[in-house]
Amino acid sequence: MTALTRNPTNPNFLQPNKFQLNFSRAPNIQYFCQTVTIPGIATSEIPQNNPFVELYVPGEKPVYDVLNVTFYVDENMEAWKEVHDWIRAMTFPYSYEEYQTLPKLNPIAGGRNSLPQYSDAQLTLLSSSNQPVLRFKFYDVFPIAVSSFVMSSTDTPDQTITADATFRYSLYDLI
Repeated sequence: MTALTRNPTNPNFLQPNKFQLNFSRAPNIQYFCQTVTIPGIATSEIPQNNPFVELYVPGEKPVYDVLNVTFYVDENMEAWKEVHDWIRAMTFPYSYEEYQTLPKLNPIAGGRNSLPQYSDAQLTLLSSSNQPVLRFKFYDVFPIAVSSFVMSSTDTPDQTITADATFRYSLYDLI
């Protein structure tokens, strides 16, 4: 191997503001999205006993981190309400009829299992010339939390309000 063949084909660094997040169920979140945390993946380790030193072998299954998204809260609170209503319809805290509203929240939503509580999501990373470089395809996505936010009469009108949403999913593929 020579020094010429060890050089990367693309020496540009990934830029943190070059991404697009798309949910089939939550179009307002993708519009107002400010940050997204690319989830990591891990596996367990299994100790293999022997009389000398502890040896380890890879575990049986992957464990994915959650998908965290920070978004601006628009003045109609559409993005925040999308996640709130999704969680509420999945958990029907008041009556069983609330679950029936889940498919009506967004008729094109549904993950691999085509169940109404799931959505698929796609995170596209862009190059320095705004061309797609890599896509993360998340399957069977559902929200587990939407954060609170603070309203304050001491804030100035030019300050923006953000909220966080946390999502679980079955797995993701790199496309």
